[in-house]
Amino acid sequence: KTAEIMPMVNQIRLCPGDTQDELVKYCRERNILLEAYSPLGTGQIFKVSEMQVLAEKYHKSIAQICIRWSLQNGFLPLPKSVTAERISENIDVFGFELSDEDISLIAGLRGCVGLSKDPDTTNW
Repeated sequence: KTAEIMPMVNQIRLCPGDTQDELVKYCRERNILLEAYSPLGTGQIFKVSEMQVLAEKYHKSIAQICIRWSLQNGFLPLPKSVTAERISENIDVFGFELSDEDISLIAGLRGCVGLSKDPDTTNW
């Protein structure tokens, strides 16, 4: 409300199960790019059975499904890895698309990896 220069990017936690819909809407209405940190839900997503089913369906890893989901939602995902093989795998997400039904299914996994804390009420 008081910024003299409109923010161009907002880096927030966006991952399957934690979509922060209200904040995403706010940013999109103001043309603010959403940069998704922790797009793999700090690794918790690998324990979600629905994600394993989707990985098998698309013949991709769960990480690739998450990254593709982020991209198709218009987010800029920031997956973290120090393993060369996983870094290469994380880049290989442009040869397939998730169906609209699967995008909705993933978004509907609310809380499967925990939810973001409200920065206004969290004691850091």
